[in-house]
Amino acid sequence: MAFRNFLDGAASFGAALFTSAVCGLPAWFTVVAVRAEVAPVWAYGAAALLVMIGLVLTFAFARKGLAGVAPTRQRRR
Repeated sequence: MAFRNFLDGAASFGAALFTSAVCGLPAWFTVVAVRAEVAPVWAYGAAALLVMIGLVLTFAFARKGLAGVAPTRQRRR
């Protein structure tokens, strides 16, 4: 039982890392593109929204990881 909760928590931490990479890398490259004057200045807004969504999801998955909850569940098994 405890080992399953540990694995569920590890899966949630993995989901948190994956989410931060999926949201963080495009946001970073958007900022780099705007600074290089390849993208318009309004792209900063899109990058900021992507970062905010990524932070909310990353913290949600990290909280689940600390509680030992799987990423696709709402409570422990």
